[in-house]
Amino acid sequence: MSLSPDASALPGPPDVPTVRARLVEYLCEAAELEHSLCLQYLYAAFSLRANPPEDGLDDVQIETIREWKGQLLRLSREEMLHLGLVLNLLAAVGGAPYLQRPNFPQPERYYPLGVVSSLTPFSRATVDRFLAYEMPTVLLSEVNGAYGPDGRQMTVGMLYERIRELCLSVPEKELFIGPSHRQIDTAAVIDPDHVFDEDVLVGYGVEPFPVDSHASAMRAIDLIIEQGEGATEDAEDSHYGRLLRIRAQYDREERAAKASGRVFEPARPMLENPAVRAVPDAVGTGLITEPLTREAAELFNSGYGLMVLMLLRLYGRAGESRAELRTLQSVVFFPLMTMFVRPLGELLTELPAEAGDPARTAGPPFEFGRGIQLIPERSIAQRVFLERLRDLARRAQRVADLAGATAAPARIVRRLEFLAENVQRLAGQYAVDTGEPGTPHSPASPLPEGAPRGA
Repeated sequence: MSLSPDASALPGPPDVPTVRARLVEYLCEAAELEHSLCLQYLYAAFSLRANPPEDGLDDVQIETIREWKGQLLRLSREEMLHLGLVLNLLAAVGGAPYLQRPNFPQPERYYPLGVVSSLTPFSRATVDRFLAYEMPTVLLSEVNGAYGPDGRQMTVGMLYERIRELCLSVPEKELFIGPSHRQIDTAAVIDPDHVFDEDVLVGYGVEPFPVDSHASAMRAIDLIIEQGEGATEDAEDSHYGRLLRIRAQYDREERAAKASGRVFEPARPMLENPAVRAVPDAVGTGLITEPLTREAAELFNSGYGLMVLMLLRLYGRAGESRAELRTLQSVVFFPLMTMFVRPLGELLTELPAEAGDPARTAGPPFEFGRGIQLIPERSIAQRVFLERLRDLARRAQRVADLAGATAAPARIVRRLEFLAENVQRLAGQYAVDTGEPGTPHSPASPLPEGAPRGA
């Protein structure tokens, strides 16, 4: 998606249809960027060898690496917040929820030319790439080749400044036409029954707020810029400032290890841009071929895809009751994210990528399929979600059984079995909450009378 000339430069009264169309286009591009960066931070965090501690690291190094992992996970959560705010902005101005993105690796348009978005394990080069992503606009002149296709220098901060100008160019009553019920805020996610005070809700890392005015739109854009993209050079708690500290600490640890005759390796030797199959829009993937790891990676892709599918429904919902909305939130925000995506993603960093080569490990592929699209009908969406949760539970058990039948370490087998149990409980609870204990042709319900057997 390429940028066209800035609509804020148009003379006279705003051409509202043109501004809205361009604004939706820019917001979709911003959603792609936030989604992509969130996953890259996750991948680097999962690669770190701090939990459990591994050979070659002393206690001080382990604590330092754990701090880096915590910082990267925090950055990822904040990118999720940015993505949620962008989706709220899209809904507010009349756009549809957008969670599409290319597969990795992918060339970027808002960073110095030559920078590619990739799933890579933690390293100094990876941190340098993250610093390029989060570079304040004021530093852009120091980078060679930081120009977009139209000859202009580009940063993510500049994209959000264009979004700001477009928002302010249209009167509120004409701009904010989207339904408020398609926006998500902290209370709706964490506390749908309004039990807690607002202060209790802070700190979950998934804290979007509604956008319905110029003031709230500017608040959302300012938060995104100040936290990371386009932050000022001296903002110590910005993404850029935190990454600078990680790089300085990495250099210190590497110098100390070299001085003592050791090699400092904080990350596992993982694949870059792991994949279970080659796709035409991503060149340079690392294929996973070890049978158990490949099955686990396929399982991960299915769970990640289901999470995105449910997020699309959450942001594109229409007609859900309060109880149905609570059920959807209770699955997608925490169980799938924290009880499936993170533990299985971390486990994949310990499994061999290729048969007969235990040195190189895999990682979570985050592969994206064409079928991840909004399901507009509520009842059909619920049925599809239940089918996929049950299929996820069945496949998780199959992976655990396969691990138990191979030479996989006992702790890997236990973790896979625990994952399978959690997904089974999640599927069962979703069936109860939606009032659909069984679906046709599933093990939980009999086939209709007269239906052909074995279909």
